[in-house]
Amino acid sequence: MTQTTTLSASAWAEDVEAVGDAIASAVDTIDAPPALVLLFPDDSMPALSVLARAASAAPGAAVAGMTSDGLITREGVRSAGCGVAVFGPELAVGVGVAHDASDDVYAAGRAAAQAAVGDVDLRPGHAVLLLFVDPRSGDEAAAIDGAYSVVGGRIPLAGGGANGPDPCVLAGDTVSRDAVVAIALASPEPVAVGIAHGCRPRSSPAIATRTEGRAVLELNGRPAEEVYLEGLGRSGPPLDDDTFESLAVLHPLGQPELRGLLRLRHVRGRAEGGGLACATAIPANAAVWFTEQTVQTIVESAAGAVGTTLDLLPTAPRAALVFDCAARKRALGARASEEVDALLEAFGGAPVTGLYTRGEVGRTRGAKGDRNHAVVVVAFA
Repeated sequence: MTQTTTLSASAWAEDVEAVGDAIASAVDTIDAPPALVLLFPDDSMPALSVLARAASAAPGAAVAGMTSDGLITREGVRSAGCGVAVFGPELAVGVGVAHDASDDVYAAGRAAAQAAVGDVDLRPGHAVLLLFVDPRSGDEAAAIDGAYSVVGGRIPLAGGGANGPDPCVLAGDTVSRDAVVAIALASPEPVAVGIAHGCRPRSSPAIATRTEGRAVLELNGRPAEEVYLEGLGRSGPPLDDDTFESLAVLHPLGQPELRGLLRLRHVRGRAEGGGLACATAIPANAAVWFTEQTVQTIVESAAGAVGTTLDLLPTAPRAALVFDCAARKRALGARASEEVDALLEAFGGAPVTGLYTRGEVGRTRGAKGDRNHAVVVVAFA
């Protein structure tokens, strides 16, 4: 299905054979040679075949994307297919890719951003840099820092980590692992990025007194798991690993930021020695809050992220991208459609294409943009 707009069209392909037709239908909708095709194929799809069909359906267009494990479309939450977003020639587009990212994640983020920016005029308020990252390459925060060093603080960042059992990023005719893809987008009309989460702090903060990589080993000088469970009011009989993980998905850690905001850190499970295995590194001596979220707060935050973009645009959006946290989807369970319904209602009739990511990229202010348990939306006026 496609949605009519002069800027962009979204489409859904049930399988590899349908990818070309979905792109062609979207191209017909914008009625112009496309500047960019974004592809979000399910991890189960052969990504090289998806790219080949995209090249045939939209010759000359820049192509980029990443694998998914759950898609967000105008029809709601989808899986086992491919989400497609096609952007018309109004946009100036540049795509860069850096391989062997695990050798130096910062350098990879910087190199991909430099290649993407090229001759694209990134005017503040009219541009965004998208980052698609293989989450297995290392700390996504380093890739974001590298990209930030290129575009600076006046250009927002959005995107996230590829998802699925074998996450990959896509650029041109190449499917890559251990890589960073950057897409520079500049529009004659305003572009806005909104970021939100549904977590609230509880009890008192703690200090991460000992960390190692992405594991928090001690909080307040004691085993981190013990302090974490006490902070959530769950002292008592030991929890098995599955129960602990189910609890943790509703209770990420939060690092305080300026203006009273929290940058969330997903707790993936236990680490050796009574520690917490986190998705993103937390530095030693950092303050952290124990947080909680519910279905209602997650759904409300989705609408809030869209509301932020609408406040920044002079007109209703003509296209939207959504990068939503896979852990939020896990927390919602069978009620995941409620969040997507809230997103779609808030966006009105704009074409919406998105996916659930492993770590989100979202920066509008400040130097940091690595997110967990967040929804990041990009809206084009």
